[in-house]
Amino acid sequence: MFWFRREEQPAFVWKFTNIRSALFLRTDLLAVADDRQTTFRRFPDNQVLQTLPVGGYLALHPDRPLLAIGSWGTVWLYDPVSGERQATFNCWPRGDHVYPMSLAFSPDGSILAVSESHYSRGLEVQLWDVMSQQQIDSILLADPDATVIVALAFSPDGEHLVVGTNAGVWLVDVAQRTVSRQIQPRPSGSITFSPDGSRLVLGGKFIRVYDTATWQLAYEITFPEVLKDRITPEKFYIFSMNVTISPDGRWLATPNQKPPHDSTSFFESGPPRQTIALRNPTDGRRQRILSGSPISLGTLMFSPDGKWLLNVGLSDVRVWRVEN
Repeated sequence: MFWFRREEQPAFVWKFTNIRSALFLRTDLLAVADDRQTTFRRFPDNQVLQTLPVGGYLALHPDRPLLAIGSWGTVWLYDPVSGERQATFNCWPRGDHVYPMSLAFSPDGSILAVSESHYSRGLEVQLWDVMSQQQIDSILLADPDATVIVALAFSPDGEHLVVGTNAGVWLVDVAQRTVSRQIQPRPSGSITFSPDGSRLVLGGKFIRVYDTATWQLAYEITFPEVLKDRITPEKFYIFSMNVTISPDGRWLATPNQKPPHDSTSFFESGPPRQTIALRNPTDGRRQRILSGSPISLGTLMFSPDGKWLLNVGLSDVRVWRVEN
């Protein structure tokens, strides 16, 4: 007798156009941004409650009602309650297109780290003081194999900033404003810490989990190799092998398999071909499988209460209930 693990279907699938990013403002309020605007939507019924006139890439202040929205080399700070703009950070000259930006508030909310994934910006991370609204420093990575920064994340204690490039992942000492070490010579576009800060998880061709006491590899999640994988650059996996940990530390969400190689359209319909695995963060063992996406997985994120998991793609948001 053969036993097959059942794939859990999403509770909701919402259609959008050209999503750039999304995040929870609170458990019952989701922000979704495209190139032109950011909408606040009641969760989980998806009713639009408010619209801000700018879109792009989002980050939420940990303590204050303050939403950062980045695009065109600029970051705007908005009060999500009143909808009023509070500040504008002119990070780089406006370009010809909207390029991906990474924004991250420090855990105490005093610093906003900003990068933009375009070769003209190089490997620069700008640090802005949130209170004074002034740039306080700029960190440049010396990575000869990389051209752009693709992800940022502060450690929960605020002592470190992890920076992912298209060639490797680096550790920055925030107080000293210096690069401490290279964590791995493999690219990662998805960086997450466990709530207690003891583990760092990096997405990529292999999912790697590091012990932050030593910054040494704790374990690795690998996927079955096929012939094409032997010649496919690891950079192929930067934006399709996303990871996240639930707020209570119970679940590690990762891809269940590698993304399909034969999909070039972001709008392909059909049954899921890259499913999601819910794992035990301690050892990476798979516990549940969610049905996933027809092409490749977008951003994975849990609701603040840990009851829901969202897969945010370019043209849809898929929502699973995970509390049970």
